[in-house]
Amino acid sequence: MICSYFDENFFNLVPAEHVEGLYSCLDYYQNVSDPFSKQITSKYNELYSGSAMFTAGSACSGMYRGLKLWQAAVNEACSLDQAAVIAALDHAKIAEGPGGPAEMVPGQHHVRMNMYIAQSRNGNFEIVENLGAIEPNECRQGLS
Repeated sequence: MICSYFDENFFNLVPAEHVEGLYSCLDYYQNVSDPFSKQITSKYNELYSGSAMFTAGSACSGMYRGLKLWQAAVNEACSLDQAAVIAALDHAKIAEGPGGPAEMVPGQHHVRMNMYIAQSRNGNFEIVENLGAIEPNECRQGLS
């Protein structure tokens, strides 16, 4: 079975054996191994104990990335003026974030970022392929 948007928090809702072997594709999983991803996961777990995890499906990775791209745009614009921030946001970049670096694709209002294919194994999602930075056009194929 193949899906998108299932991550480690999914196991809080569905027994692992019911989805064993399921494939998912997201921008971040708990076992992404770059130093920043490990650091942010560790810090989150330190601050927020319990079963809810820092994951892509709960919007954590996307919210982090969006706020940091906005911050980069505000810093470049040296202003909170809407037009100036929008102009700077068109090419904003972050060097690190959950799942890796990210950058806006000029003129498209979309983010180029790493994507991963993972498989559900023994109550966890194990990354089986790092697809690298994906162009937004790849996500829009077939949507005409």
